[in-house]
Amino acid sequence: MRYLLVLLPLCWLVGAQNDVVDVMNNLGLRTTVQLLGVANLIPVLQARESCTVFAPTDEAFSNLPTDLKQQLLSSKMFLIEVLLFHVSPNTTMSTDWKNNQLVMTLLETISIRINKYPSTVAMTADGGVISNPDNKASNGVVHVIDQVLYPLPFDTIANEVGMVGQLYELSKVIEKTGFGKILSDDGPLTFFAPTDDAFQKLPNATLQNLLKNVTALEDVLSYHVVRGGVYYKAGLSNGEELTTLQTGTLECHVNRTSGSEPQVKINNAKIVGLVVPALNGAVHMIDTILFPPK
Repeated sequence: MRYLLVLLPLCWLVGAQNDVVDVMNNLGLRTTVQLLGVANLIPVLQARESCTVFAPTDEAFSNLPTDLKQQLLSSKMFLIEVLLFHVSPNTTMSTDWKNNQLVMTLLETISIRINKYPSTVAMTADGGVISNPDNKASNGVVHVIDQVLYPLPFDTIANEVGMVGQLYELSKVIEKTGFGKILSDDGPLTFFAPTDDAFQKLPNATLQNLLKNVTALEDVLSYHVVRGGVYYKAGLSNGEELTTLQTGTLECHVNRTSGSEPQVKINNAKIVGLVVPALNGAVHMIDTILFPPK
């Protein structure tokens, strides 16, 4: 018994030496640790008394678009900015989170939005699925996520849309109708945003008639907005219906295959490209304009 009492505190001390960087190494998150090293952020994390790291898997980094990977490797300031967004100055366990909770990050001015979805039993951080939460460390906790958190949510949906090249036509329509006021409110909002290709699908006569009728435009735009929740792909279940600002409903068609990104359609519109997080919600780009039922 005397030897057992001596060993117990020794075991506790050994465990206590595993800081968040050690835990990430033990979890096999090599790319995250390597990039933290390139950014000279490992000493920063090790020196912290408390922190939470949302750590992407190696596969999450390998799945990034080639141009984004090159930007991360070529611009140290950009790399630091992205990595700091993955770290909270406080220790937060998944059991303490509520749906739509905002978790402060080391970037200070922007936060990570946590979502909990009962229909799919998924938890997300800015849309990234938290696949392995609550890995405790001596100075915090590591939550493993399945994607790199990017783009960063610097602005409201109204302004984020204006910065996406594929949404140029939509930006003009929003400006024409003054719909930006709605997309700038506190939310939370989910906006299914038709791309320029979606506008080009419309017959020219239909598009021109729509552009002449501001009331009809507002009605169509309102049918693309869900208020009261932020719905990322991981939180959508097949057959689920979402009530829009226009009061109509959108039906979700979700095809999940193990090991691959879910394929999601909203009514007949396919979600395409990267989701764009915003301060007041999220933007999903879709390949077809949605029209409310008459």
